[in-house]
Amino acid sequence: MVRSLARPHLSGGPVPIGHAVRRWRFRYWPALLIGCAAIAGCASPPSRPGLIAEPRTQTIFLVERGWHTDIGLVSGQPEDKFPGLRAAFPGVRTFLIGFGDRAYLLHDRPNIGAMLAALLPGPGALLVTALRGMPETAFPSNDIVALKIPARGYARLNDFVSRSFTYDTAGALRPLADGPYPGSRFYASIVTYSGWYTCNSWTADALRIAGLPVRSDRVLFARDIMDQARQIAAASH
Repeated sequence: MVRSLARPHLSGGPVPIGHAVRRWRFRYWPALLIGCAAIAGCASPPSRPGLIAEPRTQTIFLVERGWHTDIGLVSGQPEDKFPGLRAAFPGVRTFLIGFGDRAYLLHDRPNIGAMLAALLPGPGALLVTALRGMPETAFPSNDIVALKIPARGYARLNDFVSRSFTYDTAGALRPLADGPYPGSRFYASIVTYSGWYTCNSWTADALRIAGLPVRSDRVLFARDIMDQARQIAAASH
């Protein structure tokens, strides 16, 4: 079992998928983000697709998990490109997907050396958390933002997330290890993690690709993207 992410401290037996999942927290993660900030300040962000001026008819979720953010996608939507996840987690309503440094996430006891290594470009990983309900059944409401996006943006977002996974020659997802609690699993990512492209950079890119007016350059902390998402959600009401 991967021990770099904290298990929920709950009583009453095993945690069912998506029930009362608490924030995941990294050891040394604040120091890692400070190092990332220094590097990110010198990096030039790549260009991203622009906004989509169409009605926002689809709903996605942004979930804050300590220093980290996840994108929440409802399973079985028309643009769903995750049959492998549905097969691995039958009966699931929502998938939360977040990006990170592979070596750090899979490290049994992450230390300062692992933190420094994560600043350098290296293979990424995706943590998938499967929920039998909607995100509010597993997380505090103030850690969740529901966002409306255009149908074309939803298709682009699904494509972006799908292309972030690594696949074997048969087209199957490449699992790396079980996640930190029941209903979660790490998968290999084709995306490179580094001090200038972090978990929250990936989330910001996902939202911008979905057609939302998100600033994706120099996004580092979870609050950098959560604050933007809350403003977008408030403006849409």
